[in-house]
Amino acid sequence: MTVKLDHYWTIIPGKTEEYNKFILKKFIPGVNQLGLHTVAVWSVLVGAYSEIIFESVTSDLDQLEKVLQNKKFKELKADLLNYVRKYKSKVLVKTGKKDSYSSDIHKDTVKFNQMWDLIGDKNEYGRFVINEFYPLLEELGISVAREWEVLIGDGPSILCEGRAKDINNLIGNLQSKKFQEAKQKLKKFVENYESRILTFHIQKVKGYKSASYHIVSN
Repeated sequence: MTVKLDHYWTIIPGKTEEYNKFILKKFIPGVNQLGLHTVAVWSVLVGAYSEIIFESVTSDLDQLEKVLQNKKFKELKADLLNYVRKYKSKVLVKTGKKDSYSSDIHKDTVKFNQMWDLIGDKNEYGRFVINEFYPLLEELGISVAREWEVLIGDGPSILCEGRAKDINNLIGNLQSKKFQEAKQKLKKFVENYESRILTFHIQKVKGYKSASYHIVSN
């Protein structure tokens, strides 16, 4: 079972160059060696929260616990805090309602993440998102990678991870009558709805024998 650990932070003004070197040369290689695979690092383009979201995954909760307790991880996190502020983290596990997650992400991908808390009948909610809401997102060009539940960290408690290939089409589709009507139906089952559009901050590039990571934007 894939478990996600997301880190959230804002880069300290004036430390961008030092931060870039640290993330690429020490933090990403360090956490990868511990068994916490770096999928990508995202910049929040639209929506409130942290400036940066560092997406990482591991095989299961036992492996994640070992990483978090490891002395090397604690040292890496302490060093990270020299370059960032407003640090947070969340542990997420799949809900089982939608699952086509892959850690290999196309280079032109933008993310559309939606978050909410459940209210009312969970079974009716499940039928709605499986039969109506998620198929509509797919129709609008938003591939639903997975529905996640926040196991540890602040809310909202459910995260729908969507991926799209063209940001202009994405924004246009989010303004469509179809999406707006579906979002209103969703709100019969949820509260504290939030959404964010994310673009690459650091991208994984697959080479012939190994992967490397490159800064896309600051």
